[in-house]
Amino acid sequence: MNAYLLAVIGGAVGAAAGYLIGRFFESKSLGACPILCNPKISTIFFAVLGIMIATSRK
Repeated sequence: MNAYLLAVIGGAVGAAAGYLIGRFFESKSLGACPILCNPKISTIFFAVLGIMIATSRK
Protein backbone atom coordinates (compact mmCIF):
# COMPACT_ATOMS: atom_id res chain seq x y z
CA MET A 1 0.00 0.00 0.00
CA ASN A 2 1.20 3.50 -0.76
CA ALA A 3 2.93 5.26 2.16
CA TYR A 4 0.96 8.46 1.62
CA LEU A 5 -2.33 6.61 1.69
CA LEU A 6 -1.32 4.90 4.92
CA ALA A 7 -0.39 8.28 6.41
CA VAL A 8 -3.76 9.77 5.45
CA ILE A 9 -5.69 6.79 6.81
CA GLY A 10 -3.64 6.77 10.02
CA GLY A 11 -4.14 10.50 10.47
CA ALA A 12 -7.88 10.27 9.90
CA VAL A 13 -8.32 7.35 12.30
CA GLY A 14 -6.12 9.03 14.89
CA ALA A 15 -7.97 12.33 14.56
CA ALA A 16 -11.35 10.65 14.96
CA ALA A 17 -10.16 8.74 18.01
CA GLY A 18 -8.58 11.87 19.48
CA TYR A 19 -11.74 13.88 19.02
CA LEU A 20 -13.86 11.22 20.72
CA ILE A 21 -11.37 10.87 23.56
CA GLY A 22 -11.24 14.67 23.99
CA ARG A 23 -15.03 14.96 24.08
CA PHE A 24 -15.27 12.12 26.62
CA PHE A 25 -12.58 13.42 28.98
CA GLU A 26 -13.66 17.05 28.64
CA SER A 27 -16.62 16.45 30.92
CA LYS A 28 -15.08 13.75 33.14
CA SER A 29 -11.73 14.97 34.43
CA LEU A 30 -12.37 18.68 35.06
CA GLY A 31 -9.59 19.85 32.72
CA ALA A 32 -6.71 18.18 34.53
CA CYS A 33 -4.77 17.13 31.42
CA PRO A 34 -4.69 19.66 28.57
CA ILE A 35 -3.81 17.06 25.93
CA LEU A 36 -6.75 14.77 26.64
CA CYS A 37 -9.33 17.25 27.95
CA ASN A 38 -9.31 19.68 25.04
CA PRO A 39 -10.86 18.11 21.90
CA LYS A 40 -8.95 20.46 19.57
CA ILE A 41 -5.57 19.56 21.02
CA SER A 42 -6.32 15.86 21.36
CA THR A 43 -7.50 15.68 17.73
CA ILE A 44 -4.20 17.08 16.47
CA PHE A 45 -2.12 15.03 18.92
CA PHE A 46 -3.77 11.73 18.04
CA ALA A 47 -3.72 12.51 14.29
CA VAL A 48 0.06 12.96 14.44
CA LEU A 49 0.35 9.83 16.55
CA GLY A 50 -1.76 7.90 14.02
CA ILE A 51 0.43 9.09 11.15
CA MET A 52 3.57 8.02 12.99
CA ILE A 53 2.17 4.60 13.81
CA ALA A 54 0.81 4.03 10.29
CA THR A 55 4.06 4.94 8.57
CA SER A 56 6.45 3.14 10.91
CA ARG A 57 8.27 0.23 9.34
CA LYS A 58 9.97 -2.70 11.03
